[in-house]
Amino acid sequence: MSKIEISINGKDIDLNPFVEEIITNTIKGMLSPLRGYEEGKIKIKIED
Repeated sequence: MSKIEISINGKDIDLNPFVEEIITNTIKGMLSPLRGYEEGKIKIKIED
């Protein structure tokens, strides 16, 4: 099972297993068609 860590402005956001699975599958689904994609640890950082 995946482990997702989300924080906004330094505050950790708790996720239940169902939400973790939705986020994981959505991100993998968007990344998998990209050239260079391979299974493994994925790190995404968004600064807004």
